[in-house]
Amino acid sequence: MVYDKLILGSGGDAEQPTDGDGLTFYEKCWKWFETDDRNWAHMTPIQGPWPISSIKLPPEICRKVYFDNARRVFAKALPLPAVHAARITRDFVPDGRADDADWARARVARLEYQSGDSTARPDVSTAVRVLWSENYLYLLYEAPYTELTVFEPSQKEERVGLWEKDVVEAFIGADPANPTHYTEYQWAPNGEQLDLKLRLPERDFPWSSGMESAVRVDEAAKVWTAEARIPLKAICDTAPEKGTKWRINLFRCDIKGNAGLAFSPTLKSTFHAPERFAALEFSSE
Repeated sequence: MVYDKLILGSGGDAEQPTDGDGLTFYEKCWKWFETDDRNWAHMTPIQGPWPISSIKLPPEICRKVYFDNARRVFAKALPLPAVHAARITRDFVPDGRADDADWARARVARLEYQSGDSTARPDVSTAVRVLWSENYLYLLYEAPYTELTVFEPSQKEERVGLWEKDVVEAFIGADPANPTHYTEYQWAPNGEQLDLKLRLPERDFPWSSGMESAVRVDEAAKVWTAEARIPLKAICDTAPEKGTKWRINLFRCDIKGNAGLAFSPTLKSTFHAPERFAALEFSSE
């Protein structure tokens, strides 16, 4: 519904638009932004009877105008999001190919906002899926890229500082009474991985979760995939069940693209902001 002071043109208090006027106005705004129509009657005839021509903005600019700019402005006030983990009844070993049929059961969570200020980066939008079984939490990342940046040569042992190159990450906390206690996992395109336990400000790098992972780089499609499973008992002594909620945040660093993406932007210069973690919801679907 429009309200008394809504101004669609420039008539000031004399203008009293109806709901129908508002619908016509915004339909014409869409036409002006998104089409290349020429010489048509514009949306504010009170300003004059001359015709206008549409500007046909690219889709990425329309997205900013319609949604992303407002999302950045109101980022601090938005409710924290949720990641849904779908239940599976059998376990499988990650191979990086993402072709196990169970992945089709998982909802897609997207990393496409800069963690520091919630600026949209659809050019590197990264899909993440989450599954859980009786024994494991599974994660699948599908990350488009232009050029990979990794440590060379790669090493089998864990590399502290892996986050300084291209990497995808998960921070997971299962203790609501201690939000600064959580575990961290990282996977790089060259197969390197890192896990650690945090009790901020302390970091336990020697700790090992027993996680398994595999990566695959599709050079033709310019997408790299990380597939991992983490023993649930490494995250929490109490096994989750349907309806359990933990805390999680998902990240991606893409050096060439100057991107530090977060599922729930921290709005800080660090990823380590547990007060900004999303919910991890364990479901049966």
